[in-house]
Amino acid sequence: MAEWQRIVSDLEAEGILLVQDGNHGEYRPRPAEFGDTGTAFIRAADMSSGRLLFESAQKINDVARGRIRKGIGAPYDVILSHKGTVGKVAFAPATCPPFVCSPQTTFWRSLRHEVIDPLYLYAFLQSEPFRAQLRARENESDMAAYVSLTEQRRLSVAVPPLEIQRAISDVLSALDGKIAVNDRVSTMALELADARYAHAIRELDFGPETFGSVATVVGGGTPSTKTEEYWGGGIAWTTPTDVTALSAPYLFETSRTITSAGLENCASQLYPAQSIFMTSRATIGAFALPQMPAAVNQGFIVVLPPTEELRWWLLHEMRSRVGEMISLANGSTFLELSRKNFKAMPIRLADAQVVAEFAQAVSPLHGRAAQAAAESRTLAALRDTLLPQLMSGKLRVRDAEKIVEDAV
Repeated sequence: MAEWQRIVSDLEAEGILLVQDGNHGEYRPRPAEFGDTGTAFIRAADMSSGRLLFESAQKINDVARGRIRKGIGAPYDVILSHKGTVGKVAFAPATCPPFVCSPQTTFWRSLRHEVIDPLYLYAFLQSEPFRAQLRARENESDMAAYVSLTEQRRLSVAVPPLEIQRAISDVLSALDGKIAVNDRVSTMALELADARYAHAIRELDFGPETFGSVATVVGGGTPSTKTEEYWGGGIAWTTPTDVTALSAPYLFETSRTITSAGLENCASQLYPAQSIFMTSRATIGAFALPQMPAAVNQGFIVVLPPTEELRWWLLHEMRSRVGEMISLANGSTFLELSRKNFKAMPIRLADAQVVAEFAQAVSPLHGRAAQAAAESRTLAALRDTLLPQLMSGKLRVRDAEKIVEDAV
């Protein structure tokens, strides 16, 4: 596979690939230029399960669109999120409506389909070898996770012969399809749970209780990165990137781990499974329920409910208040919601029976959503295993098709 590796900037120089982000220079669409109709303005939040969510995306009017000269999407583009949330990938179908990339997203466009098949490019950008390149670059600044356009052009792409590309994309598309179905199952389950919560609070007012008065609210920290013995142990250590990359709020693993010594020398505790993790800086209001004990860095607010029933109530109360939390955040470099401000926020709290009935109703929905997310994770791992084996010739396409058929 090594002989097929090509640097992105070289592919651009040869007119094979075009990589362009939505950084529109000094111009940013003004609030008055957004509306319900117009050209979709694609952010990381508008990417899910490989799809671009054109209908729910913000729209810019013709005046704003007329000022934009780069980051203009087209059919068969592969869209990559590169700022805040790094590593989401989506494919623009042949019949896609007009769209432009926001400053959070980049399009990768094959200019010569006889050299790089767009569906293969979509598959490769989801592969572990490519994601590893992103991870190596996304935390090079002290700000939110970010891989600049310059850095993206330094990445490498494997470009095997076209017949291999198309065989690979055909095999992997079946896995991607099942992952997309699972992600829709998770999304629908969460939407049902949110709707149940909206119904439960429809006649409730805010009372004297606050997040801080009904639950334990804590945070996290980072062990010294200069001390090697703190890192690479068996303890999950969560960063906001681990959470913002999730398609559903269930965390099964983290990109980095720490040792017992690292845990003892940072501000985080080892929080139990099913704690409520919420990102509190840069991206505010991304949630995860860890499926295993985990620590967190300083980019989180962690809520530890006193009972299982209250866990689900507080999670949905938090999910419904993200806009308000953002309004309470401050910071010159990036917005951050302080624990003090969060703890002081009043909440809507029903009596114990209503809270228990709500938990009984939504707990199975979260269970089904987590199950679908876990299955998607397994399928994604299978995809990442098959891709290099197919590209190296160690696995025949026919055998890979049988493996995929058994998996889905």
